[in-house]
Amino acid sequence: MNRHATIKPLLWALLALLLCGCGRGARGGAEWQAPPEDSMPQPFAQAQDVPDYMRTWHMPEAFPADFAERWNAEVRQYIDRQLQASAAELAEALDACATPLPLGDAYAAAQARALAAAQSVCALLQRRGEGDYLTYRTAGDIPRDLTWQNGADEPELGSPHAVKGGTLRLAIQKSFPDTLRPIGPGSNNPMRLYLYDDIRLPLVRIHPGTDRIIPGTADRWAVAKDGRTVYFHIDEAARFSNGRSLTARDILTALFVRTSPYSVESVSKGEYLGNFSRITIYGDHLVSVTLVAARPYAPHFAAAAGAECTAFYAEFGPDYPTRYQWRAAPTTGGYALDPAGLVMGHRITMRRVQDWWAADRKYTRHSCNVDRITYSFINEPAKIQELFRVGEIDAFSARDADFWYEGLEIDAVRRGFIQRVRFSNIWPRNSFGFHLNCSAAPFDNRDMRLGFHHALNIRHVIDTILRGDFDRAGSYFRGFGKYTDSTIQALPYSPQLAREHFARAGFTMEGKDGILSKKDGTRLQVVVSSRIDPQYANCMNMLRQDAAACGLDLRLEQMDDTVFFQKVRERRYSAAIWSWSFQPPLPADMSAFLSTNARHADGTPVTGTNNITGTADPALDRAIMAAQHAGTEEEAVAAHHRLQQLIADTAAWVPGWTSSYWRFAQWRWVRWPDEPQCRFCPPRHYDPLDSHLYWVDEDVKRETLRARHHGDSFPEQDIVIPLPEETLNLPNPNPNSTAIMNP
Repeated sequence: MNRHATIKPLLWALLALLLCGCGRGARGGAEWQAPPEDSMPQPFAQAQDVPDYMRTWHMPEAFPADFAERWNAEVRQYIDRQLQASAAELAEALDACATPLPLGDAYAAAQARALAAAQSVCALLQRRGEGDYLTYRTAGDIPRDLTWQNGADEPELGSPHAVKGGTLRLAIQKSFPDTLRPIGPGSNNPMRLYLYDDIRLPLVRIHPGTDRIIPGTADRWAVAKDGRTVYFHIDEAARFSNGRSLTARDILTALFVRTSPYSVESVSKGEYLGNFSRITIYGDHLVSVTLVAARPYAPHFAAAAGAECTAFYAEFGPDYPTRYQWRAAPTTGGYALDPAGLVMGHRITMRRVQDWWAADRKYTRHSCNVDRITYSFINEPAKIQELFRVGEIDAFSARDADFWYEGLEIDAVRRGFIQRVRFSNIWPRNSFGFHLNCSAAPFDNRDMRLGFHHALNIRHVIDTILRGDFDRAGSYFRGFGKYTDSTIQALPYSPQLAREHFARAGFTMEGKDGILSKKDGTRLQVVVSSRIDPQYANCMNMLRQDAAACGLDLRLEQMDDTVFFQKVRERRYSAAIWSWSFQPPLPADMSAFLSTNARHADGTPVTGTNNITGTADPALDRAIMAAQHAGTEEEAVAAHHRLQQLIADTAAWVPGWTSSYWRFAQWRWVRWPDEPQCRFCPPRHYDPLDSHLYWVDEDVKRETLRARHHGDSFPEQDIVIPLPEETLNLPNPNPNSTAIMNP
């Protein structure tokens, strides 16, 4: 036996003892309980300039009574710094525009810089003129002409036939997280999705079937005439999973904790400073959030201000990262971490919240059905597959073609115990593909980039290695519905076109091996960087053979994830297999193509930003600004389509492969809705399991295990779920299967 494999669990066990302590009230462990409310300070009790409702508020120990004044001063300083920088940028750009130079890229770039700087100055001046950025008011100060909405007319989610109870057992092929904190160092780990992001109810949500706003912890909301300010009324029944009520106090706590230097959370602080112009508290259950600019889905974006359980952060202070390292924060959703099911290094269990406040609310009453969800951390795919085959894991992602086809050719599938599921969905796909470094040779030449596009036979990879199960991506922002320009297509593989572009880039000489070179002997060789992944290596071997027919010598270098990340961010690469992940409802991360994130005004490169391709295009800058400042849905659709076309024109990104579905296998006791308004799962979920609309039927489980023991069988079935507006005529991997859900 591997000695290290034996020692590692012992180390985790020792760590668990040290961190969690021996008793329930241990200081640092997952079983730590927040102190009673009356033991916390009341910083506003004696204040003269706050509404009466705040005088009874208990706050964390480190919370200062003058927090509003401190935050307002910090925001003013931020705006002044930004305004000074934007004004200087505007002056430099105007000087460049006034300097006699030939009309060309330099002049266009100066114009784009001037426009961007002018818009920034106007927006910052508006923010500065609006006064304080965190204010306390009373309900009487709320405008009387608001139109309040409650989102009550959307279709129900889930099934009334869902059964509560049971346990869903899943495996995660990731390392055990370094912390259970949702905020601070190491918190942005893959497990946060399962602990918090897919569990919490925000103030409002987007209905995953209709794409419209529905209630979350707010039971009604209103958008002011400015299109920027959103008023929320917090449901007075809303609770955290530890039983504490959710009020406007917790929104103030979220602002304090996420922006405090104690949390070491620069990203959250930047989001508050950059996205929200004002937060106003009107009472225990009334708040408003003003966005920097009007935009579609304003309530959704305003709800990002968020709330954190005040009592949980009672001991928040300078030692927060270590003190709270293994404390799981309460959630507003139907699940919370189960300390009894936490096995350090091996397993995390989520348990259904007893007396969940939203258990009988529309849109949530048929969700969060199983009593427990266990996540086992297993690094070896083969081990996960084997545990799934024998019934120790209930559902398993099967995107890998070998497992989907050969790995599931087993007795349990043929006898109907295991079902294969293909779920078509509408979800923003990541930007998977080949990102090119346009700030250095050879890809600082557009013809070189175009030649590279035509030299990659990605369709060959899809049809062979990937078994035809994927599509070729087109637009950089795919899966955003009407905001995606579906007319954009990847350039085709063409040795002729590739060689024509390479010739324009100076590669006109062909060697004995068919590889092109320049007259000075420079060989047409491109090194593609990636993280360590056997599938990438297989795909690159095929791409290299086809690229050779185009005169291109393609090489692959693979490295550790951390090294690869640093290399790409510092732009020390030529081509990289890379992707950015996106979230609905709008393409938001446009910083990847902003000129100011590529180079300084003097032309020197800027590194460490999301603009890993070093793209600096004036027209693209203008399109990014138009998309960011689009105030209506129509304007946003047009602006985003224009932006995507310009991204394609840069040829800085070679589209890779993508899919419009999620594929997994499950034991037949995992059940799904089959209702007219919710068939299986609404399509705006990436992984259907994230919806928590499934349930475990214990009767079916007993029936299945009994049949397995006695040698009985059920019909073999594949579950094929098309998009709601489509027919059932989807490619079916098993011609004998039927497109049904709960047979």
